[in-house]
Amino acid sequence: MLPDSATALIQQLYRLILHEHQQLYAVWQAADVLQSQYERSLTPETVFAHCQGRQTISIRLLQPGTNVAKAGCIDFDAPKDGSDAQALQAVLHLAQRVQQAAHERNLSTYLEFSGRRGFHLWLFAQAPLPGATWMRSLQNLCYLAGYKPKEIYPATATIAPDGKASGRPIRLPCGVHQISGKRNGFLPLQAEWDAGFPVVPEDQSSLMAQFEPMSPAAIARIAEAKLPEIQTSTDVADFQTTPKTQPPNAANFSMLESDDHPACIQYLLHQGAPTDQDYNAVNLTLSRYAITRGLERAQVVSLAKRLAEASPHHPTSKLTLEAKLRNFHGTYASASRNPQEYQWSCSYIRASQELVRGGGCTGYACPFWPWERPDGNNEAARRAEQELLGYILYHPEAGMQEALGTDLPAEGFIATESSLDPKKPPLYLHRFLWEALVALETGGKELVPSLILAQLERVGGQTSALSTEAINQAAAYLDALQAQPPCSWETFVEHLSNVRETGLRLLAQEQAATATEWLSDRGQPVMETLETLIQGSQNLQRRSAAQTLPMVAYSQDLIRDLFGKPQTAIPTPAHWLNHALNGGLHPGRLYVIGAPPGSGKTTWCAWCADEAAKARTPVLYVSFEMGRQQLWVSALARIAGLNSGLIESKHWDEPDYPHASWLKQQVAHAIRTYDQQIAEHLTLLEAGPEVTVAHLRGVIAQVRRSANLDKQAPVLVVVDYLQLMCCGDESLDSGANEVLRVSRVATGLKQLARDTHTAVIAISDINKAAYQEALRTGTLDMGALRDSFKIAHAADCIMLLQTGKAQRGNDQPRDQVDLLEERYAGNYAKLRQLQEVRDRFPLNEKAKATYARLSLLKNRGGMTAEPLFVYERAYHRFISVDLDLGGDNEFEDL
Repeated sequence: MLPDSATALIQQLYRLILHEHQQLYAVWQAADVLQSQYERSLTPETVFAHCQGRQTISIRLLQPGTNVAKAGCIDFDAPKDGSDAQALQAVLHLAQRVQQAAHERNLSTYLEFSGRRGFHLWLFAQAPLPGATWMRSLQNLCYLAGYKPKEIYPATATIAPDGKASGRPIRLPCGVHQISGKRNGFLPLQAEWDAGFPVVPEDQSSLMAQFEPMSPAAIARIAEAKLPEIQTSTDVADFQTTPKTQPPNAANFSMLESDDHPACIQYLLHQGAPTDQDYNAVNLTLSRYAITRGLERAQVVSLAKRLAEASPHHPTSKLTLEAKLRNFHGTYASASRNPQEYQWSCSYIRASQELVRGGGCTGYACPFWPWERPDGNNEAARRAEQELLGYILYHPEAGMQEALGTDLPAEGFIATESSLDPKKPPLYLHRFLWEALVALETGGKELVPSLILAQLERVGGQTSALSTEAINQAAAYLDALQAQPPCSWETFVEHLSNVRETGLRLLAQEQAATATEWLSDRGQPVMETLETLIQGSQNLQRRSAAQTLPMVAYSQDLIRDLFGKPQTAIPTPAHWLNHALNGGLHPGRLYVIGAPPGSGKTTWCAWCADEAAKARTPVLYVSFEMGRQQLWVSALARIAGLNSGLIESKHWDEPDYPHASWLKQQVAHAIRTYDQQIAEHLTLLEAGPEVTVAHLRGVIAQVRRSANLDKQAPVLVVVDYLQLMCCGDESLDSGANEVLRVSRVATGLKQLARDTHTAVIAISDINKAAYQEALRTGTLDMGALRDSFKIAHAADCIMLLQTGKAQRGNDQPRDQVDLLEERYAGNYAKLRQLQEVRDRFPLNEKAKATYARLSLLKNRGGMTAEPLFVYERAYHRFISVDLDLGGDNEFEDL
């Protein structure tokens, strides 16, 4: 029986580092001799002996078979020829710089004293990550700090079952170093030192209980970041002078009074943090502003408090005002240590679409706009904009209806007026007037000068960006506009077209400039940036299209598509299911299949994927659970009609197995069939937390390029499974609210299907209550889908698969055929078909076969139905039983 203190410490080691099963470890036989063989059966007693110092063990972080690790570690060692106490200080500085790089990217890391002449910097994950992801993320963290790591753990992406791999194992923390006799263990933020060495706290379990594992998505973003070329160093002595990337040019806020701020900062102080940005990111933006402007500490804290008080609506884990302020203090302290790297840039503000749409950024009308401004000092632009605004003031109803109908962007008003104050920059008065007109029109108010001026005084509930002098100038300008006769309708429409085109061009130029800045920022995830660019370009395309037209304008195109193009649905292997789906799986639609655990939902999707590939339709199978090897073996079993266990165990290598030659021939034939019929058109993506909807867009494009297909060619995408997919928003991916994250993933997959013209099948888990109900009654409904009803709303088709038996009290368990017979007891024709199933499709015991039912509970444009199958579990395949079991919306008029 282990002491309670030992149990608590061991629990922390298993929570953060050790695998519950197949944890590889080796024992140190002497101070410099490690046991040559690795053991798998690590017990709490062995860990306890290590913690007591009675023996020392080293571990492999990777788990054999899965090749995933719970933690990653960077090793920092002082030179062997230096004084231990003196060298430790230098190497500690190096570790802390890398730790700082992690903190700047919202990653929590923890220092461990190795017990002699170095430190280990640990990073823990909420869920195990592939070894390749750990390697890239740790290397990139070091790279960001200007340091080339000598040793990281895990050192390889994979590991053999016997523990063989390049690189040494790492000594388990909380033991005793055999050479120095000192304890190796984790250190608090403020460590005590004794005789030149850090003091390792005795109560390691309490210290480790405070450690916070990071979300897999946050770690994966560091792994996939594209970093610029910077000079790195592997030498501790050279580290402090290692040059880093040059900071951008700082903005000049000298024209502002001490208590005055740009429009975007005013927005944050009045409207709070935008909900489409992480709260920590908004605090970092505020820190950049304070550092660049050189504000005093008291004023900085005041701004942070005002931001926090205005942000009770923000969905952050930092719920209280105190928590928000603590986060700011940590962020600001981190940025203040490297002020040259934390200078202001408008791109951090414009990363929030919510802020931009809410008027928080005035664009090139802002005096601090960093990109090229349009040339507004020309008479042609000024005259056209004057006439346009004058027409609206004279004919407010017709003018605003036409202007809003053309989606006129404010950026199209490029003309400037000289400010009355010669010290002030030119004023984009036409743009401010147009934005005021839009606000009044959408608010149902009259377009009269008094209300226009009132709107200019307060924009979005905050103090206006316009000074009192500018408001007075606007009043005189409105009087002058109303005194002029309006232009003709034809001239007004021409001005609208020109201003609109100018605005869209400027928006596209700004988008390109922002993209260039984001892509050069190593802290911005590249896939998220590309997703933002795609959405932005699509929005511009929609805005640049002609004004909205009635359906008659599209009739010819719709008729041509209906009668002139072939059916693009992707058939499934089941004839009746294709009938219910109006031909198969349609591009542009999201199909969700849910099932209890072990019901064969992965097998069913893989079966459909194989058949689509046989028909030469490109398939992208995105697997978050099963590896490429496992899916391949299942496919071979499906093709050969073999128990997959015979293939996995390689029975042909057993000298006593009597059918070795036959088995080997069957497997070889299945491999040839797979290569000839399936492999060329099937892409298997072993997915981790870095694979989001944004990532899949690029993969789908690559699949089409590889197949030499156009952008509208059908592609089948399978996501296995939905609840394991990250949405790309770290606040949701790392948060406790699974419903919001799964909702974002579901709507993202639906949009993916529409935007990429692919048929998407997403596997969904079901909730525990529905699982128990299925065992008891054999029934499932759409409420069974786990985490979110948003799945049911987003999906075009909901399919629920059941292969088990239902236990009705003390009666014999009833399989899916029995349950269907009960369902159709009053329909003689269908009941007779069901009674013939057992004779026509007997169950193969060797294949561990059972009957399966696929219920189509929601099917937009199709019928509800319940196709029946035989599920041969051991062979990883389904056999279609084509019975006419459709719903009440069949084609009865044909």
